[in-house]
Amino acid sequence: MKQVQKEYQKAFLLEPTKLGRIVDTIHHRLADNTNTSAHDTFEVFLSGNRREELTSLDDVLALDNSRRQRINRLLILCTASAPGAARPEHEVQVDFAAPKVSHDNSVNKVIAISVRSEAPGWASRTLSEVEEQIERTGLRRGQPLGVLMLLFVVGATLLLSQFVFVSDGARPEYMWLHQSDMARIQNLLAQHRTLTDEDAREILTMQLRNVARVGSWARPATASREQSPILLIVPLVVVLGCIMVLMITCYPSAVFFWGDEIERYNSALQRRKALWGVIISVTVVGVLSKLLFEWLSVWLARHS
Repeated sequence: MKQVQKEYQKAFLLEPTKLGRIVDTIHHRLADNTNTSAHDTFEVFLSGNRREELTSLDDVLALDNSRRQRINRLLILCTASAPGAARPEHEVQVDFAAPKVSHDNSVNKVIAISVRSEAPGWASRTLSEVEEQIERTGLRRGQPLGVLMLLFVVGATLLLSQFVFVSDGARPEYMWLHQSDMARIQNLLAQHRTLTDEDAREILTMQLRNVARVGSWARPATASREQSPILLIVPLVVVLGCIMVLMITCYPSAVFFWGDEIERYNSALQRRKALWGVIISVTVVGVLSKLLFEWLSVWLARHS
């Protein structure tokens, strides 16, 4: 008895035509074995921990596949056995969205194929033909998600930097005292005595001198620091929100494309197109607004 197996760790879209071709391919290969009768079993796993076992492909495609009873997994088992055999001599199993636990204990959905036969060479040939049909169900998902993840990391980094930037700009460092001023204060405190009125006036004079210096020549730069980040923060929040919605709802890993799933998936495609448009437009507008604000700030600073 020879058994061959293979797994595909990729997203798929299984629609009735492709599903029918997979089953027909399996039946065609089982028909190579004479004096045997074929049997089909379709095990459907639905949301809500519901499971149905069917014997007809038409019954599988007749399922509503609704939001409350959504198909999460489909296990196809086709066998061929001779009359009176204790167990099938030939067996083909295709499991769409089979759960697989990875080394980090996370559960991924895979397409698993298993072919078992007592005929030499039959299992390998069958696996090859079924694999060809499985390849046609592939759904492009990995590359877009990789781009979205990269954009999310870059956007989140920029957003955090803007909040740090605003926080640092809004809080006077060292209470309007420079490093040279702090050295003088440390010398006064090192004497282990209470500061006199003259010492306190000296420190206050340092602070007022620094405030006056900022007010006289650094006011435009300070205003720019306090206001310009808003022009980046708002677009970044919008873009990050769109990216999260795209990653969660618009790139499914398993699509059983019949019943109510047709409308759901088409809605996801429309939402995907709209959100990508928002990301591109907001990014372009945000960058242009930032550049325009910086240019105006510099121009006003020079002419004020």
